[in-house]
Amino acid sequence: MYYTTLPYSIAAAIIFISTALAVRYFIRRLVCRYTTDICRVPKPPGGSWLWGHELEPLSKSWGVVYASWLETYGPVFRLNGALGHDDILVIADPGALSHMLTKNVYGYAKSFIMRPLIERLVGRGLMWAEGEEHRRMHALLSHIFTAEKTKNAYEDVKVSADRVVMKLINHLNSHDGDATIKITEWMGKATLDIIGRIGFGHDFGCGESPEAKKIAAVWEQSVSLGMTKIARIAPIIIRTFPFIVSLPIPAIQAQGAIKLTVKELAEELYVKASANPELNKGKDLLSTLIRANFRERRNISKDELLDHICTFVMVGHETTAGTLGFTIHALAQHPEVQDKLRKEILEFGAEPKYDDFLTKLPYLDAVTKEAMRMFPASAHTERIALHDDVLPLRKPIFTPEGETLISLRIKKSQLIQIPSFPLDRMNAVWGDGNVFRPERWLNPGQLPAPGKLTQGWSNLFIFSEGPRMCIGYRLALLEYKALLSSFVKHFVFHDTGAEIEHVWSNTLQPKVVGEEGLSLPVRVTLADY
Repeated sequence: MYYTTLPYSIAAAIIFISTALAVRYFIRRLVCRYTTDICRVPKPPGGSWLWGHELEPLSKSWGVVYASWLETYGPVFRLNGALGHDDILVIADPGALSHMLTKNVYGYAKSFIMRPLIERLVGRGLMWAEGEEHRRMHALLSHIFTAEKTKNAYEDVKVSADRVVMKLINHLNSHDGDATIKITEWMGKATLDIIGRIGFGHDFGCGESPEAKKIAAVWEQSVSLGMTKIARIAPIIIRTFPFIVSLPIPAIQAQGAIKLTVKELAEELYVKASANPELNKGKDLLSTLIRANFRERRNISKDELLDHICTFVMVGHETTAGTLGFTIHALAQHPEVQDKLRKEILEFGAEPKYDDFLTKLPYLDAVTKEAMRMFPASAHTERIALHDDVLPLRKPIFTPEGETLISLRIKKSQLIQIPSFPLDRMNAVWGDGNVFRPERWLNPGQLPAPGKLTQGWSNLFIFSEGPRMCIGYRLALLEYKALLSSFVKHFVFHDTGAEIEHVWSNTLQPKVVGEEGLSLPVRVTLADY
């Protein structure tokens, strides 16, 4: 009897589950239709019954699929969620972004994918915090990243820039003046050196100290593992099964190893600096935080202080190094831009100081803005609505039924993706958004109207906008300009012809098509000046 009834039991279960899913789908459609406007938003055709549209962006170089959707459907569209999840709203409309990130910033939290990722990488610091906790941390740290404090960091930046330039000169001299290098690796040596000095008064030896090599190795391992197919699918699965982050999966554990490596070093320095905070006169971030904690009795825990350092070290060096690497690769592909930039730097004569970088090198400024537009390190982010809301749209949506939507009603828990990488490349806004053309910044008439752009630095999204805008953006720009000007002055960069694709693994990463792992090869020779 058991064997006879088993097939019927399985059939009944299948019918029950199918009916339940159909009823759930029908109810969701009704709720969507009468309580939100999500169903009125355009959506690409197709999509897997299991994965929705979420695997499609992974099928090509990062940002290509999102860019295609933006071109076809405009700055607001929706995607079928994977594994039975509700539709995902994709937002690149500057009005909606301003509402979420500037006017109602604490009404939209990082998603269940992004927040655990941040905690594994850098701990529970400013990037991870939400709501009142973020407000408190921002107030604690903001006075450390003022324009004046950034200006005072110039000498540390200059010392590190000179060291890495000399190191690369020696490397070229040992290779008959001509070598192909992994440019992001060299940029990482320089930016880690800078952040070590400014973060906790530590010398990473231009990437040669044991701890610097360990940080670089752990980071590269994490990025390379994140480029594998299973790791790229993992965030989609984690949204449904969050317990996965606790499993001993190499790609996930490698992310945590980065934090542990930096924290181990920071804790040693913390113990020394805490022995007598009043006698510790260092200008670095760790010493400043310890003195503030001691004098103002803010009761900041050691773990929080160390997480701030981890955030500063990893975000402060890796993101800038990545954008610098992409910039130098772009200069290698556009020798006329490289020559024009080198000419400006050489004709300036003296070594540029902090104020010079702000006002006296217009073409360097134009190259900087163009690179920041095209190569944002934070290539993708997600937010969850914490309550029902209405998103204002700067560009209306015209539905097939003849409706015009100038705002969108959304429900609590709506998942929103912000495609940061293609956002500032949209041809509908920039005309030639995928073309590296710094000259556009020298003629205000060639720039889009401000109403078509976001409200971040230079109307770009690279540092986000509003209260959660990157708190260290001034230091990042100083690092970037000082290193780029020093490298362009001393070296000539040549395209190797390698085909490069973009991958989102922790941040925006370069990869040679057909090869495994992180790589951005550039041929370098010495400049004749």
